[in-house]
Amino acid sequence: MQFEGPLGRKALRRLKAEQVVWLTSVDQRGVPQPRPVWFHWDGEDVLVVSRPKAGKVKQIAAQPHVALHFNSDEAGSEIVVLHGEGAVLAEAVAEERMRAYLRKYRHGIADLEMTAASFQEAYRVPIRIRPTSLWGF
Repeated sequence: MQFEGPLGRKALRRLKAEQVVWLTSVDQRGVPQPRPVWFHWDGEDVLVVSRPKAGKVKQIAAQPHVALHFNSDEAGSEIVVLHGEGAVLAEAVAEERMRAYLRKYRHGIADLEMTAASFQEAYRVPIRIRPTSLWGF
């Protein structure tokens, strides 16, 4: 996906700077299930890690079409929505990428009273999201 024009630049800026993105998957009844998640953007795809029994794991495995969106500003502007294809990965995340994710959330992990190791044990299911389209204003 190309991130062109003002909206593309805005999306890239937010992917690099934000701490939380809303991930929406769809349950077996077709009901959207939005939830805020931590994420890592590497310039190509978004990494989310999850507990194994979380609903999003089963939902994305069954229906890979997902949406990611950021909070708006207080006036309802700064809207960025990415549609994409999610995949629950069977293989581990590359060590360098996982280190970057853990570095990004080191304070949040500490606030959960977890270590990097205990966090990785609890949130051991990697989900990759490849953006396919962009919408917003």
